[in-house]
Amino acid sequence: MAFNTVVLYDIENLLKGYAFSTQMLSNLSLQEILESVSRTGRLSSIAIQRAYANWSDPRLAVMRGEINEMGIEPVQVFGFSRDQKRNAADIQLAIDAIDIAHVRPSLDVFVIVSGDGGFASLAKKLHEYGRTVVGCAYPSATNRTFQAVCDEFVSIVDPESLPELVHPSQATPVGPQITTPLVLRLARTVRPVASDERETVIAKAKEILKWLECDASSRSDLGGRGLHLSVVGEAIRHAVPTFDPTRVGFGKFIEFLQFACADTSLCVLRLLDGSVVLSRRSNTRIGAEALPDLGDAYIHSIENYRAVLATGTPVLRLPEHQDIQEVAAWVALVRLRDTDLGVAIETVTDALEGQVSSEATKRALLCFISAGLFDRKPPDLPLAEQKLTLQAGVVSGQDIVARLRAAVVDKLQRTLGATRDEVVAELLPADCA
Repeated sequence: MAFNTVVLYDIENLLKGYAFSTQMLSNLSLQEILESVSRTGRLSSIAIQRAYANWSDPRLAVMRGEINEMGIEPVQVFGFSRDQKRNAADIQLAIDAIDIAHVRPSLDVFVIVSGDGGFASLAKKLHEYGRTVVGCAYPSATNRTFQAVCDEFVSIVDPESLPELVHPSQATPVGPQITTPLVLRLARTVRPVASDERETVIAKAKEILKWLECDASSRSDLGGRGLHLSVVGEAIRHAVPTFDPTRVGFGKFIEFLQFACADTSLCVLRLLDGSVVLSRRSNTRIGAEALPDLGDAYIHSIENYRAVLATGTPVLRLPEHQDIQEVAAWVALVRLRDTDLGVAIETVTDALEGQVSSEATKRALLCFISAGLFDRKPPDLPLAEQKLTLQAGVVSGQDIVARLRAAVVDKLQRTLGATRDEVVAELLPADCA
């Protein structure tokens, strides 16, 4: 087997500097990033993996288990405070890449996990040495020059991002949000509502779709190039200022729109260039793909239940239920006390002796925390800097799983209005408790 691939992770870029949020750190998975790169077909047998960061930052202890399991070499970048610019890791990564290209001529595929523009020059130099370069970054943090010079570029999901629309807590007042003439016209007749109840939101979305079908300008667009989803999203945010698709049972805005389009003359259309628009079903643009309408079968699917649980508050990114049982039993047995999250992940993973991966352990512990099973001190610090103590009333692994299952059902019912027991049982069987 030929080991010909180098993977270099710019952790500072992935965390967007050192003022990162708990959500960013908790949801970041290098394994998922590597799987995304693998799907390009460019990734072969990996000879070198390195991750660049200020690993002396105690908050990054959460990641130690994962990088050990993946065989990633952590490269220490010294001298950073949380307010300083993130560029030292870039420099060290670039130096190492050139050094590897010189001393290891058999390594001909370089994967750069970063979106920084400075790596465009690195990619060009690696091309001069006859190497293939694969870039990988968040779409919102990708330098277009770097993307253009890569032989392949992989866009990955931003762990901090919300489903295609800003969270209501970050939204500016309704008036300034209206930026397109189409939505300005719509605002004269479609009145906003204060309620964000599921049926109200869906009814308002269908009212907007009907308006778009009747408006002369938008009707022309719907039959031609289509309406960009950002315009449709702006219209819905006008009508429902607190709109968030996760609150009405959808992990993404596009899925909400596929549901709202059912039983109308409109559909969501994916164009040849990969962009997505709202269009008439009768639009016959060659090569465009009409995405299917979504109904109750999708809403009550295990995939959608997972998407709903993984977004909004509380965040519940469930690992497999066998892993949940194993971690819960151990946590109840040893009764974690005054332990930070990073140490807890490492301790539990080591104690279970490979039965549960570090990533699954992290997800299970974060779910237990979201379900309110731990006291967290000091309360005003981010999770990665808090000490965790299992609550006194929790006496067994069965107690932990039962509390988690109750939190899962509560969130799903608040979001969807009702749940299907058989689907919940696939996520977390009742006999687990």
